[in-house]
Amino acid sequence: MKNLTRYTREKTSFLGWRVCISRKGMMFTKYFADAAYEGEQGSLEAAISLRDEILAAIKADPANAKSIMAGYQEKYAKQPKTTGKK
Repeated sequence: MKNLTRYTREKTSFLGWRVCISRKGMMFTKYFADAAYEGEQGSLEAAISLRDEILAAIKADPANAKSIMAGYQEKYAKQPKTTGKK
């Protein structure tokens, strides 16, 4: 399955799918954990859905692939953890 990778880490607790798309020198990666999507099938469906959404957006406007990728990177960027200390 293009742009999808299954992760089954024996030494960590992560089980799930990774979406990884690169276009015009930019790379987008997002992980979908089985635990967050009610199992392997749920995480796979979520990963496929996002992959298809991104690829459709790029196909609709290939000249703007770089800005489309940047938009998805921003949308799914991890927020820094706060410790609650002041």
